[in-house]
Amino acid sequence: MTLDDYSPERIADRMQIQDCMYRWCRAVDRLDFSGIRDVFHADAIDMHGAYDGPVDGLVDWISKRHAAIPFSMHAVSNLLIEFAGSDLALVETYVRTTQRYPAEARAALDQLAGGKAGTGDGGMDLMTCSRYVDRFERRDDRRWKIAHRTLVADWKQFVPVPADQPTPPASQQTGQRNQDDFIFRQRRALGIEP
Repeated sequence: MTLDDYSPERIADRMQIQDCMYRWCRAVDRLDFSGIRDVFHADAIDMHGAYDGPVDGLVDWISKRHAAIPFSMHAVSNLLIEFAGSDLALVETYVRTTQRYPAEARAALDQLAGGKAGTGDGGMDLMTCSRYVDRFERRDDRRWKIAHRTLVADWKQFVPVPADQPTPPASQQTGQRNQDDFIFRQRRALGIEP
């Protein structure tokens, strides 16, 4: 680390990389497939373990695996950025993920668990602590994007979904995994492109 790592230009680079990670979380949780593509360079590789390959395959894998998952939340923290050049950075980001797998999505959950995920045939919540280890590059369009990602899985827990789970009142906004989610409606209302 040098003083140059905190120059005004480098602080702007750090903020753009951080913003990219936040946009990834929103995109995957809202199943915004163009948003997912936008955080990666077109030739990027993602090594998720259950899926390893190019970005188009990642989008296809997420769209199939998440089709029956009504809730997903990725929360990132401990974002450490180390510059390896003017347009190259290694970024380690801690991520906590919570996802609801109803009974009809158990096959996808069992695949992630390497067999049977928990006992019984009902729904399960998956909670994880993992890290994204990303190679970020700034290329011709001058935007920092992910060129290579490896998901490092540190911990997983499965929790059975109780039959009498609480539900929000009808008057409360609830998350949707599509472009009708409240955030996208607000973005459209303010003239921000979805």
